[in-house]
Amino acid sequence: MTMKSLLKIFSKIQKEALERLRGKLFSDFPVKKIIIYGSAVRNELSPESDIDLLIITKFPIDREERHRITDIVFEINLEFATNYSTLVVDENAWENGLYSVLPLKEEVLNEGIVL
Repeated sequence: MTMKSLLKIFSKIQKEALERLRGKLFSDFPVKKIIIYGSAVRNELSPESDIDLLIITKFPIDREERHRITDIVFEINLEFATNYSTLVVDENAWENGLYSVLPLKEEVLNEGIVL
């Protein structure tokens, strides 16, 4: 699935929330990239589904920064009545750490769409 086709299945509100979230994360944190993965990219979204976002940072961030990201996602989810779910990992951990050997990485590499 491409970004263009993915956005076709998102509602207007989901798109607005995603754009707000993307802008806020890139402006306030050392984000290298954001990738959508999971049921959204497989076109298997149900009303109960969350939309999975992998946030890869340029370098490790501390617990406080992670909490700030969680708070921002929570606020946007409340404001737009969306259900974005995030996993935050730094680039080195994603490429060389535990995540590099988990099935999740293969799923993201095969199906994920970079925003």
